[in-house]
Amino acid sequence: MTNYQKGARFERDIVNELWKHGWAAMRAAGSGTVGFPVPDVIGIKDKKIIVIECKATRKDKINLKKAALSLKKLSDISKARAYIAVKFHKKRPRFFDIKTLLSRGSYSVSLNDNHLSLDSILGEQGTL
Repeated sequence: MTNYQKGARFERDIVNELWKHGWAAMRAAGSGTVGFPVPDVIGIKDKKIIVIECKATRKDKINLKKAALSLKKLSDISKARAYIAVKFHKKRPRFFDIKTLLSRGSYSVSLNDNHLSLDSILGEQGTL
């Protein structure tokens, strides 16, 4: 399976999970190929909008600066809540709020960093 296929599968998995939780969701085709800040996944429910950039890595640490800055532009315009979903090798997706990344000024996250679950970003349980 190519990196593209793995990434697209991860994005589709997030879309499916959003639908299971009662959100309308879609994957933005070609999100990484246009010159504008386009997220990988968009979810909408009860006039709430979330945008998610999906990243997968085999390493135990990843730098999210480019994704966070791009999502900030989109979030500023749309007022959507913006998250980066990271899929570490053989781990469940971990969600990082871009506001937190921007406020701490550090864009690298690791397996051991505090993160959010999908339920928590959808408002269905408390944060970790």
